[in-house]
Amino acid sequence: MPSAPALTVVLLGLANHASRHGADAYPSVRTLAGYARISERQVQRCLKALVALGLISQGDQDRVASVIPREDRRPVLYNLSMKRGGSPSPRNSARGDTRRRRGVTGRDERGDTFVTRTVLEPRDNPAAPSDTTRRAGVPTSEAQKLSPIDHLATECRRAGLTARFDTLPPDKRVLVEQSIRAHGVGALVRVALERHRPWDPARSAAAWIPAWYSLQPPRPQLPPRCGRCDEYGWLPDDDLGRAVRCPCRRTASRDTHPPDREGAPMAA
Repeated sequence: MPSAPALTVVLLGLANHASRHGADAYPSVRTLAGYARISERQVQRCLKALVALGLISQGDQDRVASVIPREDRRPVLYNLSMKRGGSPSPRNSARGDTRRRRGVTGRDERGDTFVTRTVLEPRDNPAAPSDTTRRAGVPTSEAQKLSPIDHLATECRRAGLTARFDTLPPDKRVLVEQSIRAHGVGALVRVALERHRPWDPARSAAAWIPAWYSLQPPRPQLPPRCGRCDEYGWLPDDDLGRAVRCPCRRTASRDTHPPDREGAPMAA
């Protein structure tokens, strides 16, 4: 007996060539083999098995002869065993409207009846959770307690990335937290989107850690200029022709320049 998937695909191939009533299906064995991605010999076994199971039966072969004259290229016509009609729906024996109506006998009152109106009073309950929190499946009380990694996972899912973060080992989680503190969640999501491949998506966020860890650290923000120095933080030369570093840029120079440029007066 062939496998069930092979039988199913061959049966679907016959149904694709049958009429609306499941009759007169005569595709070639080669066509059915292309549907099921199996050999033609295996298709013949499947057809014999479907006949033995009572799912198909041979039909009027003269209809094929009228369409394909050559007998050596004439496929076998099959009819699909389709049950017509359905089981009778359960119905109530009583017909018509059986509800009691208020007539003119005098026993039941007629006309408008008193309607009780309900006034909705304002409640002191908190507002409903936002759509973002509801879509993420996180309760409102816990939304503000998310860890940085959970916040990154939420933003990745919102961007269409399906990699899992719950399978990260402790050492990988430490690297991810360091990357979040250094670059922010938005930068990590953008890098993950650049590395994303729709035909081969990442199953775990560990695939993005090397790209996150190789990011250049952001440049420190320089303090605002005082207005007396140029864009590089230098004042006009003094009387001796020496370059003078502006005090507003001395803090930044300790981080961005080598120690030999720390002195205020320097030779031009």
